[in-house]
Amino acid sequence: MSTRGRRPVRRSPLPGYKACRNCKAIVPEESDKCPVCGGTEFTKDWMGLIIILKPEESCIAKKLGITKEGMYAIEVL
Repeated sequence: MSTRGRRPVRRSPLPGYKACRNCKAIVPEESDKCPVCGGTEFTKDWMGLIIILKPEESCIAKKLGITKEGMYAIEVL
């Protein structure tokens, strides 16, 4: 069976962290609430990591709609 066109599902590349399904913020596993958007739905299945230090000056943050500094997943699975 071909796996062409399908990506393997990977667990968090950063052990001890999970991603918010709403805003893609990366937070410690102990967190019950996302500090960025206040969401409560999280996943350990995410790929890629971007760190935003100055969202007001970052063209990538603007393109992704990120307004607060922090760590974000590029893709939440």
